[in-house]
Amino acid sequence: MDSLRLKELFRKYIDNTISETERQEFYNLVAKPQSIKLLRKYSEAFHDFPSIDLPKDIASKILSDILLADKQDSNDNGNLFKIQYKPKNRSVRKKKYLNLFSVVSIALFFIAIYFNNGRHKKQSIVFDNQVIKDAKPGHQGAVLTLSNGMSYLLDTAKDGMIRPGIKKSENGISVVNEDEIYYATLETPYGRTQKIILSDGTRVWLNAGSSIHFPSEFKGTERRVVLTGEAYFEVVHNENQPFIVLAGNDEIKDLGTHFEVKAYCDESEVKTTLLEGSVQIGDIVLKPGQQYANGQIKYVDTTEAIAWVSGFFHFENAGIKEVMRQLSRWYNVQVDYASSVPSQQFEGEIQRSLNLSQVLRLIAGTGIHYTLNGNKLTIRP
Repeated sequence: MDSLRLKELFRKYIDNTISETERQEFYNLVAKPQSIKLLRKYSEAFHDFPSIDLPKDIASKILSDILLADKQDSNDNGNLFKIQYKPKNRSVRKKKYLNLFSVVSIALFFIAIYFNNGRHKKQSIVFDNQVIKDAKPGHQGAVLTLSNGMSYLLDTAKDGMIRPGIKKSENGISVVNEDEIYYATLETPYGRTQKIILSDGTRVWLNAGSSIHFPSEFKGTERRVVLTGEAYFEVVHNENQPFIVLAGNDEIKDLGTHFEVKAYCDESEVKTTLLEGSVQIGDIVLKPGQQYANGQIKYVDTTEAIAWVSGFFHFENAGIKEVMRQLSRWYNVQVDYASSVPSQQFEGEIQRSLNLSQVLRLIAGTGIHYTLNGNKLTIRP
């Protein structure tokens, strides 16, 4: 490929001095897979440029090349988006990686295709999205409140014994058996996540906007905790003292288990996803790979249910409100809708370590518009 010629035509396109013959030559070069890297490099020199219109087939080709860029290319370029493409045959699902800059610099340059009543309509992109103040991703942290009213902010607490029976380390919060028996609530506000090891060795990961109520030591014939929000459990099984999670109206009984529970108050159903072992909800016993919600059981990809534990947002045919709920909790932002709610559906995974503006740039490629000002995000169609 003639990289110097591509660069020359790119400059002419930006300067609006390109002839019609050169324009067609430029389109043909742009459509070649190796042009993506070069265009990304050339674009770094431009800060103010007009929007670019491309024919539908060329724009689609560019999108395809971006989305199917190989993993090595992305690894060479820093921040990653991990996108899962889901063909009908789920067993042959492929995982691809998108580089943030390639998506922003190339897609925003060239994706300018719209359709109206089934007819191809070409127009310029209007870049009206605004980031007045960015929002950073959440981090480890929580508030621990004891039954006597004492509270501890774990974000700033140093490693070591926070109080008798409660220890903080790089592995999370540990509850150590003491003579004193008390109840405690661990709460992760929006923008926080926390791991806790209960006194029986059970490990619990709390997602943002969640809480778990538990005793300092489990006595009697059962181990019972109360959950709001979302958590992933790896339970130490004890058939003589079953582990029970009360989430909403569901009572989830461990039978030797790794499972995830999603029970946010602003969502209409409690979802329990079993990864390993078995759990019992009422008269129903789940098998690994099954998810229970509102009396219904279905098979799901369990790795997707705990994507947040691994540091990813996961969207599967998710509407804009579901997407924004996840972003709101993790980035601690208030989401408002300026008019009717956009109807787009989203599917894939995005790293939770990115700033909110970076996530929004990717989502904006579907056609939504937004204004981000610190902890306030306004969505427009």
